[in-house]
Amino acid sequence: MTVYNENGQKRPLTSWETARFFIVGLLFNAVGNGLTVATNMGSAPWTASAANLSNATGWSISLFLFSYGFIAAILSCLLLKSIDWPRVLGNLTFLLAFSVIIGLVSSFFTAHGVGQLPMLWRLIIDIIAIIFVGCGVSITQRLQFILHPLDDLTNLTRFMFFNGNAGIAQIVNFAIPMVISFAMWAITGSIVAVNIGTLVSFFFQGLVISIADQRVIGHLDHKLSLANQ
Repeated sequence: MTVYNENGQKRPLTSWETARFFIVGLLFNAVGNGLTVATNMGSAPWTASAANLSNATGWSISLFLFSYGFIAAILSCLLLKSIDWPRVLGNLTFLLAFSVIIGLVSSFFTAHGVGQLPMLWRLIIDIIAIIFVGCGVSITQRLQFILHPLDDLTNLTRFMFFNGNAGIAQIVNFAIPMVISFAMWAITGSIVAVNIGTLVSFFFQGLVISIADQRVIGHLDHKLSLANQ
């Protein structure tokens, strides 16, 4: 049960509040991810690694992105030592829907010339977009309604292994796709989708999430942190 904490008074969220906060988190995440793609200043680490695997094999990037999500959903079940089918199906539904939304948003911004802006402006927009993504992930992780499987896995490891430290959990999570990208670079001699934005996301996405936990809809308590108290 997700709790809304207002002036020390805790209460469950209503269905309307859950839906509203979920839409806000989803929009933050979708717009942010769409902008990072449109600026061409570096994709998030998992997307970048999927792009490099696609570049090396010739297979669709969507196949690798879905595979990442599917594997993450399995790992979450292993950590929880149970199969929560509504949670798994919700995560995979989020994965499919989110991929479609990202494509639409990125196409919209690309069509409106974001990718043609001067490099400095694209970098500024990219950093703002990364902040948007962090805010969106923070909201949906605290809400625990429906999550991207990778965000769900990071959320679990954050509280199970890293004492709630979002920064460390996110860097550990992102280390895996970064290794994959550089491994593909070593094998093929080329690397794609890795740029300044990728590095900013790698080092600072967890910090953004941690700050957003307190500053963006700050009355929304973290479900897992409550469970561990």
